[in-house]
Order: sequence, then structure tokens, then C-alpha cells
Amino acid sequence: MLLNYAFVPRRTGYLVFRLPKPWLVLLRMLGVLCAFPASAISAAEPLPFWRSALSHQAWIDRDGAPSDAKAMVQDRTGMLWFGAVDGLFRFDGVRFERMDNIAGHQLLSPNVYSLALFDDALWVGYEHGGISVFDHGAVRHYREAEGVPPSAISQFGRTSDGMTWFSSSAGIYWLDGQRWRQVLPADGLPQGDQSTLNVLQDGGLMVTHMAGLYRNVRGTHRFLRVGDFGSMQPSQVQADGKLNIFKFGETLRVYDPATESLMPQTLPTNGGMPYSVHRDNRNAWWIGQGDGMRLYTPDLQLKKQFLAPHDFSAVRIYRPPVNDREGNLWFITENGVDRIRETRLLVQDMPAGSTDFSIMPGPDGEVWISSHSSKDPISPPTFAIAPDGRRIASDMESATAGARAADGTLWFGDPHYIWSRRDGKVRRWLRPAELKNQATQALAVAADGLLWVSIARRGVHTFSNGAWVAGGGHAELADRTALSLHADEQARLWLGYTGNRMAMLLHDKVQHFGSDDGLAVGNVLAMYSRRGTLWIGGDQGLARFHQGRFIAVNDDAGRPFAGVTGIVETAQGELWMHCAKGLVRISAPQLAAVRSGTGRAAVERFDYLDGYAGAGPQLRPLNTLVESNDGRLWYATSSSVGFIDPRRIARNLVAPTPLITWLSTPSERHRASNGLQLPEHTHNLHIDFTAAVLSIPERARFRTRLIGQDHEWRDAGGLRQSFYTNLGPGDYRFEVMAANEDGVWSDAPASLSFQIAPAFYETTWFKLLCLSMLAAGVYLLYLRRLERMTARVIERVSTRIEERERIARTLHDTFLQSVHGLSLRFQSIKAELPKDDAVQKKIDDALDAADAAAEEGRVQLMDLRVNHLRQGDLASALKTVGSNAAALYGVAFSLNEEGTRCQLQADVQEELFAIAKEGVSNALKHSGSPAVTVNIRYGANSLTLEVCDHGKGLDDTVRQTGQRDRHWGIAGMRERARKINAKLAIHSTTGVGTSVVVTLANVGRDSGFFRRKRLNKP
Repeated sequence: MLLNYAFVPRRTGYLVFRLPKPWLVLLRMLGVLCAFPASAISAAEPLPFWRSALSHQAWIDRDGAPSDAKAMVQDRTGMLWFGAVDGLFRFDGVRFERMDNIAGHQLLSPNVYSLALFDDALWVGYEHGGISVFDHGAVRHYREAEGVPPSAISQFGRTSDGMTWFSSSAGIYWLDGQRWRQVLPADGLPQGDQSTLNVLQDGGLMVTHMAGLYRNVRGTHRFLRVGDFGSMQPSQVQADGKLNIFKFGETLRVYDPATESLMPQTLPTNGGMPYSVHRDNRNAWWIGQGDGMRLYTPDLQLKKQFLAPHDFSAVRIYRPPVNDREGNLWFITENGVDRIRETRLLVQDMPAGSTDFSIMPGPDGEVWISSHSSKDPISPPTFAIAPDGRRIASDMESATAGARAADGTLWFGDPHYIWSRRDGKVRRWLRPAELKNQATQALAVAADGLLWVSIARRGVHTFSNGAWVAGGGHAELADRTALSLHADEQARLWLGYTGNRMAMLLHDKVQHFGSDDGLAVGNVLAMYSRRGTLWIGGDQGLARFHQGRFIAVNDDAGRPFAGVTGIVETAQGELWMHCAKGLVRISAPQLAAVRSGTGRAAVERFDYLDGYAGAGPQLRPLNTLVESNDGRLWYATSSSVGFIDPRRIARNLVAPTPLITWLSTPSERHRASNGLQLPEHTHNLHIDFTAAVLSIPERARFRTRLIGQDHEWRDAGGLRQSFYTNLGPGDYRFEVMAANEDGVWSDAPASLSFQIAPAFYETTWFKLLCLSMLAAGVYLLYLRRLERMTARVIERVSTRIEERERIARTLHDTFLQSVHGLSLRFQSIKAELPKDDAVQKKIDDALDAADAAAEEGRVQLMDLRVNHLRQGDLASALKTVGSNAAALYGVAFSLNEEGTRCQLQADVQEELFAIAKEGVSNALKHSGSPAVTVNIRYGANSLTLEVCDHGKGLDDTVRQTGQRDRHWGIAGMRERARKINAKLAIHSTTGVGTSVVVTLANVGRDSGFFRRKRLNKP
């Protein structure tokens, strides 16, 4: 066959001659081969076949999607990677992010042609040759020097024996250590370009070549020819392990590796020759015929069409689709990316042009469907869908309301007729002339079997065997049209009106309810009762009837449910509502809490993301949510009818993996990596994060925390950014958790650690310096104040000294001089008297008294002039005073010092001096001791002053009372001691002597010292 072809080299492959021109163009386009790792495709687990409800979404250039992507893979975090002519892209379900580098390593080229993931390593092949392997933050590049040809790298594969392969227009290559080697004809593979490869489910390698099929010998790079049907188009491994081999203009072949047989597969012929044929992991056929894609069942029955440009992004799709880990199917096209996924609401195909549907459950599990409006003059007749999906036709007109009786009889009404259906038989009754030409608003069958009919603008009536009774015999019910009717389990008939008004008929008595009874649902559009509870829905909310009052029920945020037109409580204890924008589910535990008195409930919503289309009618028809006998819930909107099985809701159990992508400051943007060092003055920043939630990314939820700033997790909702302001310097760690649409949270948070450098004034050393300067300032202020206080004390002491010196001068110049002058006069008188005169004796006595007075005056003068003695140290002053005084009494005096001499504050020294002087004076006058001793002992933090004698000791009276009668010397010593916070003790033993001890403790600068100096002992 190869002899019939001529091959001309081109950059993207070879042109094939001797074929019609359109085929040549198509073959050239298909020369761009699929770039998916066959190992990933073949290893995927088969899934159940697609259900009828499928959702399609396309992303094109305006959405940031790559154009004409060549390759797509999914990594372990769920992210999709795309290789395209304009770069490498990563997709999380919301945003395409172009990756110019990975972990700081640049790509060899932005023109990416193939991708593969082996373990955690991302393999990138380029259109003009070259391979990059990014693995755990490192990169390995392969170029021509390593054996890579300068041509497009089309595919990668890794066989079970660990060998790595790639295909290119130059042939098949395998990795030998650090060098790539080409498979040569000597290895069993003929020369020729555009060979494609697939990794089979048994781990072997299959090469599709123009010359046929070639399978490698396990563990080697040698090949054996196993089939003669070759192709230039990429082959695909099916979910069952077989290989589809597609070739333009010829029947599809299916190769079975187990039997090595090659069998033809006939495809549908409608639509012309297919451009592409693929099979997904659900064994579905996807066939492209130049106008989009068509979905076929495993037996090739057409299931659904996705036609471009409205239902698909491009008319031609060449590369096989990829199933992601959530069960979605992805196509890459020349215009963008397409996703096919199942919806939870299974929308049913309705007659063309019909709208405004009403539904009624039948007795055999079927659901009867009517269309209130149609593009045709007459709406299509009412029909039913059986539990197995069969359509049951009827000749019944399209109804605007319906009801089912306890015996299974179905009742329907339209603007002209009322009819019933039971056991396949239909009976019709024409409405009276006065009730015709107005839509039937609502129907209900009471406990007594009577049919109640509410007719627009005609009020409420009962019908039985052709007889109509206005208001059922109750005039107050006759004229007002009820929006809804309901017969509950307790034989009560409920009528719902506009404006928060209702009526109840029980035992032929009518009771009315309104806002005063707690009713706040607006227009009453739906009623349902089960397990003894009546539920009421309206355009403004939901309520339940309990003990004669209506109690509002809101969602967990306190918001009322808007536009409730259908209510069903299921056998499983769940409450479902049809609201304005979709279905709402309250779980059984939440509903039990509502019944127990809680006015709020957490809910699950099913909206357009789940396949909901249209809106629930707010006037008619109002049978918008019903439960069929098989437990499925059917809903009707203005444009669709669908159902959901509450017991079998498809759930996404794949926990998303959060990923932190960027950290941005007002001046810089950093790709997220642990250990980021941010400059000083960085106070505001925001962090971008994401998670691959590919089915319904709009419902992904996140929670974040910044350790070092936040004390608990913050709910970010669907926002994929966190903003922080007024941050200080320090170490931080940002964490994020993600949840998918079903509330499945990630197993562990993603984290990013970073550090904000402090400015110099924010550093610890600067703060310590400031603290030290503050302490020094405070200390200087203290010294300044101490200096001022000392100056004031010195000033006061100086004033006192000056005053005492003035008094001393006065005494010296007046009193002592007068006494001395008086003594001289007495001496002159004595000299004039005879020596034996008796007056001589008296004069001598007077002179002795004068001398004593003079001596006393000199002592007082000495006291007044003591300041000149205090100007030195205490010991010197005491020694001078003590020696002078002792000499007058002929008594020996000595002073002893121990320790380091301290220079005392003036006031302290003055008081100690006065105490010691008083003690020495008392000892000289009263002890009779031959010697008086003063001892001064300087301790580390104390000073002890002792005055002792060896005389007769204190009298008993003095020892007991602490003082002599009418003498205040001892009392004065105690007062002076207290003044300087010193302790005074007097120890006396009769016949042994007396010692006066003064102890000054905690000696320091504040309490007694300015400085210390070493005592110079002789």
C-alpha cells in the first residue's frame, strides 16, 4: 500500500499525494498527533455510561483558554495542564494560568507540543524539538546533544518495565540512561514518519505505523509486526483494553491485544465521513463529522449531539478526550477547551416548542406532563413518562392543573373541561357556560372524595358526577379564587389565597387565617402535608402550621425562601422545595430540628449548575414538584421538566488539593514558595490560592488563616484571595483549606511561610536602645530632681547653720561676755575685802556659779557651732568633740573604726553626731566610768555606731521608764534615730556599764551615702 503514496517532508509531517485535495488538507491537520500519555488513559477505571442529562461548557480565547492546544494531562492535585502554541497553561476549573516557568525553571520554548505525567514529574515536549522534565523543583533538559531530534515531540509513553518512549515525525525513540536512541529498522520498526504510540493495559507498547501495527518485545526496544492495517492518525486504547485504529476513508479497525486479532467496526453513516472517532471511559462513542461531536451508546445508538458553534467550541476535534478524576470529560479543540459532565437534575426531552409545564404523579409510578403553552396554536396532548423512561401517549388535552385521589384516579382541568383518568379510561365533562374560558387554577380531592376546583376569576367550586356547587355550599368560599388547594391527612381542606390569607374547611366549618396568625409567606402557592405537619409555601417564604399558628422557616442565614411553588416531604424525612431559581433540600436532621422549634435550617440548593433551566411558575400551573411512586422527585419549570432521585444523588467524593499560587505586595508579585523574604515597610499584601474543583468550581469553598495574625480560621467563601493590612515585621505562615461542591474538605491545608523584614526602628536592638535611652533619660531626670532636692536640703541646712552661728555669736558677744564681766567685778570686790572676811566665802561661791554658768554657755555655744565639725567625716568630728569633753572630766576617750569609711549625707551625719554626742555627754556626767569609747563599724549595707562606758550603769528607774525624770536626752536620741530610719538600743548592766547602739540598715545612696572611700588606718 505504501507504494501508492508519495511523502513530502513538512514541518508538521508529510503530505500524502494521490488523494483528493480535501483529504490532503485534513491529513496535514491530523499530522499534529495526540500528546496524551497512553499509560494514563489506559489505566483509568471504566465508568457507568452517561445518563441523559449532560452539561456542556466551553472556554475559548476570551476566557483565557489556549488556542489549538496540542496536549492535556491532569496532575495529582487535580490541575489540568495544557500545551499549546502560545505556551504551557494550568487550569483549576475557573482560571487558565500561563506557566512561563516551573519552580523558577524556564521552559525551553513557549511552543509546547506534548505533555505527560510519570509519577510527579511533568514531561514537556516542544514543537521544534527538545524535552524538559520538571520534577520536585528540579529540571532536566534534553536537546540534540542528548539524542532528541529537531522535530516535534508528539507523544510520550512509559511501559511497565520502566522504559520511557516518545514519538516524533522522525520516528520512535527510547531513553537509554541519559541519552535518547531511535528505534531502527534493525529493531523491527520500518522507517517512516508520523508513527504514533500507545501503552497497552498490559504495559506493553504498540506503535501505529503506515506499514502496520508493531508491538514491542517486553523489556527491549525490539518490535514485532502484529497487524497489517496502518494509519497516520493516532490510535486510542479503549476502556476494555482494545485499540481503535482510525484511518480516513476506511472502516475503523479494533485490535485486541489479548488475541492479536484485528476486526472492523462499522460506524453510523449519517452525517458523512467522520473526522475523528473516540471512545471514553464510559464506553461511549464520540464521533466528529465536521460540525461538532455526537455521543453514541456502546451499541452506536445516537444519544446526544453537541453541534458547533452553540454547543461546542469547534467543528473539528482530532485528539481523544481525557476523563478527569471527578468523572468529567474534556476535549481540546482548535478554538479552546470543552467540558462534558453529568448534572444532578436529569432534564427530560420535551415536545418541540412546548413550555410552561405541569406534572402529576400517576398510580403506577409514571408522571403525567402537560404543556400550558406552545409555539403551535394547540398545545401538545398530555403524556406520561414511565419509570423505565418509556413515553405513554394519550388523547388528553394539555391541563393547567391536576390532582390524584386516594384510589389512584387522576383529575385534570383546562379552560374548558374537567376530566378523570383511571385504569387507562378517560372521562370528560364540559364546564358550565359561566365557568368556561378561564384556566383551571387548582384541583384537590377531599377526604370524602369530593373534587374541589378553583377557576381563575370564577372562584372555588365542587364537582361531583357532573354537578357543580359554588363554594361547596359555603358562600364565603364561592367568589374568591384560591391560588392553591390541598386536602391533608386529617380530613382538612386548605385553600390558599393572595396576600397572606388562607382558609380551612373541617367538619363543614370554615376558619380563616391571616397575618395575625403568623402567616407571612405572601401569596400562598404551594401546600403539602406529611407526618402531621402542614407546610405552606409562597412567593415570600415557607412556614409550617403548628398549634393553630404559622411558624416561619428560613435558611441558616435567616433569609426566607423565595418563590416556593412546590413542596414534598420524602419518606426519608427530607423536605424539598421548588423555589424561584431551583430546588432546595432540607436534610432529615435539619428538618427534625425545625419541627422541634428551630426557625432556621441549613439547605442544599440545586440550580442552573445542576442542570436547572427556566423558572418555577408563580401563577399557574402550580403543580411544579411531585414525588412519583418510585421515590423520584419531578419538577416542572417554564422551559423544562426533570427529576432527581433523593436516594441516589451523585456526589463528588474527591477531596480537592489546595494550592497557593501568588503572594503580592503593592510593589512586587512573588510566585508562592516557602521562605519568601519580604522587604521592610511591607504592611499590606494579598495571597492568591486555588484548588482544582472541575465539576462545579463555582461552589468551591475556602477557609484561610495567617498564623502570626489570625487566631482562628476565616471563611473565605468562594473567594480565591486573602487580603491583609497593617502587618508588622516577623515570621508568618499562611494556610488554606478547600472544599468541593459537596462539602468534602481537603485532607490537609496548603501552607506558605514568609518573613517580613523589620525596618531599623522595628528591630529588637533598636527597641532595646530606645528603652535604654528612655531609662537613661528617666535616670537623668531622677538625678536632676535629686540634685534639686539636695540643693534645697543644703540650702535649708545652711540657713539653719547660719542661724545657729548668729545665735552663737550673739551668745558669745552678750551672755558669755556679760557673765565674764560679772565675774571680773566680783573678783575686784573680793580683792578689796579682807581675806578673812566672811563675805569672801560667799563671793567664791558666786564666782564658782558664774564659772559653771560660763561653762554651760560654752557647751551650748559648742552645740550651736557643731557645723564646723560636721564639715568633715563623722569619726573625725566625734573624736574632736569627745576628746575635748572627756578632758574636762578627766576621763579617757577613744574612737575605733572598722570597715570602709562612708561619707554620709549631711542630715544623716548630723543626727548620728547628735546621738553620739548625747551618749558621750551622758556617760561623762552620770556613769563614773574612767573611760568612754565610741565604735563605728561600716558594713556592706549597714553602719553601726556604739557609745559605751564601764561605769555604774543606769538606774532602775531609767532602765524601766527609758528616761530620767525631767530629762529628755534619751528621748531626743530615739527621735533622732527614727528620723533617719535607724534603730536605737540601750544596753545597761549595774556595775558593768552602759552601751548605746545605733544601727543604720540598707545603707545606700538614697539612704545615707554619696560615695565610699577606703579607711586609712595607721
